[in-house]
Amino acid sequence: MNLNSNSNSERQKRVRFAVGMAAIDGGKPTAFTQNLLKQYENGEVSERQLKKAILDKYTKVSQ
Repeated sequence: MNLNSNSNSERQKRVRFAVGMAAIDGGKPTAFTQNLLKQYENGEVSERQLKKAILDKYTKVSQ
């Protein structure tokens, strides 16, 4: 399933921006997050699915 709401290049720009913003604060994406970001770039998951998966994963970790 390829989600075409945003072009692949637009998705890549968004990922680079998000990773860059996190890096300013010394953050680095985990392997889990990197995998999700790659799926987002490839159009395999939507922005909504990406956000939900990250929130679900890290909300459980912090509880």
